[in-house]
Formats: sequence, C-alpha cells, structure tokens
Amino acid sequence: MNQTVTLVRYAAIEGKGWRRGAAVLTKNGRLKPDVMLLGGLEVHCSNGRYQMRKYQGRNPVYTELGTDPTDALNRFRAEETKVKARVVAVAAGLEVLSPDQSRKTLRQHAAAFLDMHRNLPHRSDDSVRVYTMVTSSFIRLCKPAFPEDVTKDDVIRWHGWMRKDRTASDRYMALRGFLRYCGLEPGRLIPKGSHKLLKTYTKKVVNAYTPEVVQKLIDAATSEHRGLLWEFAYKTGLRDSELKMVTRYDLHGLDTDDPILHVKERDEYGNIKDAEERKIELHPALVPKLRKWLSENPGKVLLFGTANDKPDTKMLLALKVTARRAGLNCGRCSGCKGKRNECGEFTLHRFRRTYTTRMLRATGGDLRSVMARTGHADLASVMRYLEPEARIREAVAAAF
Repeated sequence: MNQTVTLVRYAAIEGKGWRRGAAVLTKNGRLKPDVMLLGGLEVHCSNGRYQMRKYQGRNPVYTELGTDPTDALNRFRAEETKVKARVVAVAAGLEVLSPDQSRKTLRQHAAAFLDMHRNLPHRSDDSVRVYTMVTSSFIRLCKPAFPEDVTKDDVIRWHGWMRKDRTASDRYMALRGFLRYCGLEPGRLIPKGSHKLLKTYTKKVVNAYTPEVVQKLIDAATSEHRGLLWEFAYKTGLRDSELKMVTRYDLHGLDTDDPILHVKERDEYGNIKDAEERKIELHPALVPKLRKWLSENPGKVLLFGTANDKPDTKMLLALKVTARRAGLNCGRCSGCKGKRNECGEFTLHRFRRTYTTRMLRATGGDLRSVMARTGHADLASVMRYLEPEARIREAVAAAF
C-alpha cells in the first residue's frame, strides 16, 4: 500500500493550462511562494494553490491546503508525521485504525447536523431545507473530505456561487453554524475582514406588486382557483410554505362580519417559521370565493393543494407561467433571457412584501399591528417596509 504524502502546487502555467508539480522548499525548510517543479525546473506560478497528495490503492487523492504557504506546509507536516507514526506502529505489530475509521467525514457530520435540526421542537421545514441546501452545496462545490480540510478559500468559493443578496448572507451564517457543529472555529477560519464582506449584502428597496399587476395575474391565471391563489397571497401576506399548508379548517367566520384566517401548525404539513401562530382578518372580497370553494370541494383539506390533496410544490412555477401569459415579463433579467423565459421579478414572497407595505401604509405605520399579522420575528424586519411619509415628500419639494 502506497502511504507516501506529497506537498504539491496546483497552478495555471502560461501556455499549458493547469498543472501539478512538487512544491519547492528553501534551504531553511520553508516553502518558496508561487513556485513548483515542472519537468525538473522551477517554474513561477502565482495563480494557484497548494494540495496534499495521498493514495487510495493506486489512485491519487488530493486534499486542498489553500493558498497560504505557511499554513499549507504546517498541515502537510502534521499529516506526514501521522503517516510515519502509522508505518512505525504497523511495523511493530500494532493495530492502527485508518483515518476514515477513526474520524467522521464532512458528509457524516452533515447528516447528523440535519437530523438534529429535524428533531428540534418547532424547527420549521423552511429552516431544515435551508440547512440541507447549505450543507449539500458546500460539500458538492468545495469537496473537502473532513472538517479539518476546510479552508477559508472553500468558504469564499462557495459564497461566490450564490447571488449577492440577503439570502446569501443568511446562508453564509447558516454555514458558520454547521462548521461550528463540526468542531471548527469560524472566527479563526475566516478572518474578520473576510467575514464582514461575506455577511454584507445590498439592502435593496422593497419591490412590491402594484394592484394593476396583481389584477393582470388574476385575469391571466390558468384557472379560477389559481386566480384565487394569487389574490389570497396578495391579501393575506402568507409565506410561501404557509400558502401550501392552508386548510379548510383554518378559515373561520366566513358567515359572520369577522372572517378570520388562523395560521396554524399542522404536524402532517410541517412547522411554521418562528413558531408564530397568528390570526389574519380576511378581506371581504375573498369571503364569497372561499365559501364557493368549500361548498364545491367537501372532500378536500388543503385550500391550494394538488388534485390528490397534497401540498403544491409548483406554485412558483405556476406564478411565472401566469406572468408570462399576462405579458408581464420584464425582458431584462437572466430568467427572461433563459430558455424557459421565467421572469425573476415574479416570486411568491413578493406578495408578502406587497401585503406588508400596503398594510403599513393603511395603518399609518402601526408596526406592532402589522407584525402581529405577518408573523415577523422582530420590528426591524417590518420597519424596512415603511415608505416615506407625504410630509417628507413635501419637505423635499420645498427644500430645493
């Protein structure tokens, strides 16, 4: 069995593409930065990184060591010492566990991490989906085998794969939680400067639907029931996951002057984000349509479920199809220019932003009342939907 360990540099060579060559040490045992041996000659190669080569059978396996020469050399020497110790132990007749048997891989840590979150009380399905996406995409894109193989460069490369928005920032913080679970210290792995850049995102102006756009979506819906979905999302501000789990039993007082939607957790459909059950007053225009649906579908439970009364996982696709049918695509985004012609401007969450914005306007900025109906976890999340008051607009006009 080949147990040799070699420190190599993997870099771009002008005219030859990416190549691997042995890293070069100075006389005092330090690495020569940005240099490797190629064809017996020392070659300068600034665009590259260090790797450690080991073997599984006859196949070489490369572990990323990053771009810092000192860190790469220290990690290589630590592994080299372990390999030599194993060789000595085997020669002495001692039983030695292989690295794969004595430590958990990153995939094993991810599986345990996700199981933990699934079993946490009140952990929403949305949160579990986020953690699943974060762990699986990080392992797939960066390919570290074990937690100790993870480098700052891996985190930065993974972050660059995502869009630079609040979602990317939230997912980066979720990744830090996973790395901490693996026994790593994110504060040491990622310097303060890099951390600040990775968690920063552009705080964009709230992009709400206008009443005219919503009406066009309703008119272009593929069915009367789809049209009800768009109107219901617009006038209740539910999260995407909450829309999928609304049942007939959540509609109360449709024959009274106080019709209410009770946003409630149901074990068979999943948990609510922030574990915040709440009540939302139903708009009068929704009531006759909801009564009609209840009378025509006595055997169905989910208000917006599939034909088999299962949660509809294709609501977003249906919205994009409706927007295209209504001629509302912006024509500028990458979605519009793609093969499927699905506009990125149209999302289910945008209905929630619209509801929050319009309710704040209608209540004169009553943050607490609106927050009680949207289920936001804190006031700061709701405040970003506030619009400039009319007096501010008048002041601007008068000031110049």
